[in-house]
Amino acid sequence: MSNRMERVNAQIQKEVANIVNYELNDPRLENEIISVLHVETASDLKYVKIFLSIYGNKDKQEILDAIKSASGYIKKLLAPKLDLRVVPTLDFRLDESIDYSQKIDEIIKDINNDSKK
Repeated sequence: MSNRMERVNAQIQKEVANIVNYELNDPRLENEIISVLHVETASDLKYVKIFLSIYGNKDKQEILDAIKSASGYIKKLLAPKLDLRVVPTLDFRLDESIDYSQKIDEIIKDINNDSKK
């Protein structure tokens, strides 16, 4: 990946995280911790996949749907913050790698506890 793409990804990640956590006034997002874990921008800069991790008590899919429904507004807020001619189309996805790693850790702990007996 080129340095420019890395800079674009980093800037989009930072700005989207700020917008989602501080500038959206959706009641479905209240008391939720939303992290932008990873951003993948297409080489033509027309599309960007944004991987989110959601911590909280509400249904993760409901929160993801709320963010997806606000993607046009997020894109509007993002436009002046990016140094790009065209703001890419935003595709929000749920990153479940943290949940998966926690599940693997629990399995390993169970195996270790069983072997000590």
